[in-house]
Amino acid sequence: MLNKNPKVYTNTLIILLIFTKFLTVVAGRTELYFFIFWSLPFLIFAPFANKLSIKSYQSFAFILLIYFMSSSLRVFGISPYKFDLLELLLIVVFFILCIFAPKNIRKNM
Repeated sequence: MLNKNPKVYTNTLIILLIFTKFLTVVAGRTELYFFIFWSLPFLIFAPFANKLSIKSYQSFAFILLIYFMSSSLRVFGISPYKFDLLELLLIVVFFILCIFAPKNIRKNM
């Protein structure tokens, strides 16, 4: 799966995650300033991911664990929202990508 180009998968997941969070802003479940604060790590990570930096993928996997904990609290809380579940699934897929991408980048060097 990742042998082709991990940049495409990474950029796609970043766009999907930011768009999903933006939908929660539009729905009124998240404040705009929180959305901006939430999106910053993804926007900072994207240029390093496009350079195929192995350390950036490894570091961002740790950051995704924090996002996972935050998202799982919302999904399994009192009033779950369908976009929160989608966000959780995208974070899990992105975490798996960040774990396996460095191995494939090293193999293709």
